Order: sequence, then C-alpha cells, then structure tokens
Amino acid sequence: MKANRVIGTILGILLIVFAVGAYLSDEPSSKTDTGRIAILGAFLFGLFTVGGNLGSSKAKPQVKLPETKPVVETKNCPSCSKPVSADFTVCPYCATPLKPKCPSCGKEVSSDFKLCPYCGTDLKK
Repeated sequence: MKANRVIGTILGILLIVFAVGAYLSDEPSSKTDTGRIAILGAFLFGLFTVGGNLGSSKAKPQVKLPETKPVVETKNCPSCSKPVSADFTVCPYCATPLKPKCPSCGKEVSSDFKLCPYCGTDLKK
C-alpha cells in the first residue's frame, strides 16, 4: 500500500508540474479556453492525487469527549440547608438525621412528617 501512495504522489506532482509548465508556455493551444480548461483540470487532478495520497497516510485525530460526572440527586439538609446526596441518612455537615426512624415501629420516615404513616405515632414530641 505504501508503494501505491508513493507512485500516486509522484504522478500527482508530475501532473501539477506539467500543468504549470503548459500554462506558462508560449504554446498557442494553451492560450485558448479549451487549453486552459484542460490545464486547470490536469492541475486540479494532480492536487487531489497528491492531497489524497498524503492525507490517507495520516491517522485520523481522536476526538476526546469531555468527561461527564454521574448525576447525583441532591436535596438540602433541613437543619443546615447544605446540599447533600438524596440517599444519605445523616447530614455529613451537621449530623442531622435525614431519614429518621419512627421511635415506635422503627420504620424510616421523612424528617418533615408529624405523624408516622405506618403506626400513627406522634413524631414531633
């Protein structure tokens, strides 16, 4: 494969040199519209050949995506108002229980409940 690229690049360069030489020559056919179109075509084909062969040997750049942090659901501590993870049972800042348990039945209840929804015990004593 590398030999094909080298040969293609050399042929592309030769086409470019030919096209520039033909354009700069005093040949009458290079001064006509048809001659100039042919020269331009040879020049562009040479450019694409050289560019394609040189570009194909390069490794494609790797796109690095920014690192994303996992989404953690948070809530504010009812005591100190600092943000804490929703699955914490105790506030790490002020040690307030975030998921207190009912003193009667032992089930987990919300800190803003006045009564235990499971047994009816008064939680705000």
